[in-house]
Amino acid sequence: MTTSTGIPSTYTTRWNPQTHQPSTLTPGSTTSSDTADLVHPRKYNTSCNSCRKSRVKCSGGVPCRRCVSSSNASSCVYSISQRRGKRKASGEPSYTPDVSRRVATGALNVGLHSALDFVAQNSQTENPEALLSGIDHNTLFQSNTFQVDPSLLPNNLTVFTSNSPSLTDLIDSLDTPPPPSSSSPSQGQRCPGLCYILIHDKANILSDIFNSPGQTSLDEILRLLQDVYQLATKYLSCPNCDAGCPRLMNLAMLHQRQVNLLCEIAKAPSVHLENDTTRVGLGIFHPSKQDDLSLKRLMLQNATRDVEMLVEKFHQGAREFEERYIAGTLELGDAGKLNLTWLLGVASNLERRLHCIKLLLEKEDWASELIRS
Repeated sequence: MTTSTGIPSTYTTRWNPQTHQPSTLTPGSTTSSDTADLVHPRKYNTSCNSCRKSRVKCSGGVPCRRCVSSSNASSCVYSISQRRGKRKASGEPSYTPDVSRRVATGALNVGLHSALDFVAQNSQTENPEALLSGIDHNTLFQSNTFQVDPSLLPNNLTVFTSNSPSLTDLIDSLDTPPPPSSSSPSQGQRCPGLCYILIHDKANILSDIFNSPGQTSLDEILRLLQDVYQLATKYLSCPNCDAGCPRLMNLAMLHQRQVNLLCEIAKAPSVHLENDTTRVGLGIFHPSKQDDLSLKRLMLQNATRDVEMLVEKFHQGAREFEERYIAGTLELGDAGKLNLTWLLGVASNLERRLHCIKLLLEKEDWASELIRS
């Protein structure tokens, strides 16, 4: 803001902050324009009209350096700013002309006497705390009309607004219970069963067994496949887990690990079962080695059947998304379309591989090399 000494002489004759004080108004004669002038005093541009027109930086002063160098000092004129400016973001409440101010009694600086007299004559109450009603105290302290040093203000000066919460309101707000949590998993609720974490743990275990053939007994593999079947069934129907593509993508990774392991056992049973010392028994009855191998093959066929059921449910979930997208009830972006295409491709590939596993396990000479050893 340009100081009063820096205002061109052409304007000081029209407006003088030292001589023009607010006129006394009657309660019924206060207008919106009068109040606006008090709350928002006129400000001048920091650049003269010539510099603003040329869009160059103005040095200030009357005349400015640019106007002096151009030998046209008379054209150095400062216009009234049309901008009211914006308040800085802060936690303090906003102060508007129609909001009452309550100032604790105390001695004010002598520079405020004219403002206090003006407000006191227009106040509708005799309460001394109703002074400065309708005047922005920030503008009052910063304007050229009232030159007040904020450091000289009394310590007991307190400003409140009519919209400020009372002490009772603040206490009540502390006792207000938090809003109820939404049951929708999309709004941040986590699955209490931790299905997502368990799915990834099982997928990692299957991957470790696949990468270290012959290190895990068949009974442990069958037990793991049984646990995965139960967990995947629960995860697919869990109401607290994400029902969208992420759930199907997690299941896709899990089912691929299952099929990979079964495929390797079916193709090379000697690699995975050569060191297997477990024997099938019924109480004290123990079948022969050939019958033992036949029973193990039957158990692997049952495990393949369970995985096939999971893959069918997984494929059905992907097809439902595809049908909704074709019907126009589901909107998918580019990434969503790629994910859906990938899910459908994985499901079809898993079904073909499971069919091959079933054919391998049905062969009469499956794992015959283990019988001869």
